[in-house]
Amino acid sequence: MELRHFRYFVAVAEERSFVHAARRLRVAQPAVSKQIRDLEREIGVTLFERLPRGVRLTRGGEAFLLRAREALEAAACAAARAREAVGDVTSPLRLAHAPTIAYAPVVADLLVAFRQAHPDAAVLVRRLNELNERAALREQRVDVVATFVGTWPDPEFAGHRLLDAAFTGVLLPAGHPLAARPQVSLRDLSCLTWLHVPSRSSPNVYRIQRTAVLSRGLVPTRHRGRWPDAPSANVQLAAGGAWALANETIARYYGQVTAAVVYRPFVEAPIPFWFALLWRHDSTSPHVRGIVEVAGRFPIAAPRVRSPLKPRRTRRLLVRTVASSRRRIVPAPGA
Repeated sequence: MELRHFRYFVAVAEERSFVHAARRLRVAQPAVSKQIRDLEREIGVTLFERLPRGVRLTRGGEAFLLRAREALEAAACAAARAREAVGDVTSPLRLAHAPTIAYAPVVADLLVAFRQAHPDAAVLVRRLNELNERAALREQRVDVVATFVGTWPDPEFAGHRLLDAAFTGVLLPAGHPLAARPQVSLRDLSCLTWLHVPSRSSPNVYRIQRTAVLSRGLVPTRHRGRWPDAPSANVQLAAGGAWALANETIARYYGQVTAAVVYRPFVEAPIPFWFALLWRHDSTSPHVRGIVEVAGRFPIAAPRVRSPLKPRRTRRLLVRTVASSRRRIVPAPGA
């Protein structure tokens, strides 16, 4: 039994799919399947129940997962201690960030400030989804992640909140009747498709968002777990049949692309969310301490933004447009 067996097993367990695990590990899918078969044969226990779509841990697999993670963490910790023992101070800061949508400038500004404070420090940046970034932290493949959290403090990692990212409203098609209101109720969105983060790659974020909308009286009947970047999302929203959770910062980001999508606050209580740094409680990296110190100078606030077009203004424009069109209609001779 080798470390790669643990690494492959944990990847399949977290991704719940051989295909997705292979993509995460950057190896061929048959190689992952073979390593898992070899591992099951060696320990004499079936670890996964093979399903038509994906896999599910057996009881033996669930028990093995805890120890497999501990083995990977112990190996990573041993390597880190060995580097520290020989005075290896050249290790870079390894930072991972989630798909940040409107918050990418926050990560950029934070790294600029860190480099100014620590000009000799190298920085390696990776983009990972929520599931992969937490696995990378556990296995010490990264030192710190910049990500979204819906509970504070985080139950697993140490953290520092960078910005308040609470959801206070929704993105809507500009032509939808609800867009004419200054505020909307989440209950009124049940007939539209909810665009949200993928539940497979961002399970905690999705679970928190879904629990929040359910507690506020909305039971989504249709939803789509593929929340894309601004251009594609705007196309789906502008088509008239979808909505997405947002706040004023996200609204400004998407509003830069087109006026076909508008932001409207909802009347229910905001859904708590933060953009934060997370790291292991036992981290001894001086670079982690350094970036956390720099982050301590960042205010926890989100810039405010106005919707490009207010509802009343929208109605006046529509009235004027219709009236203007009628004035331009000239009856044909003899009509």
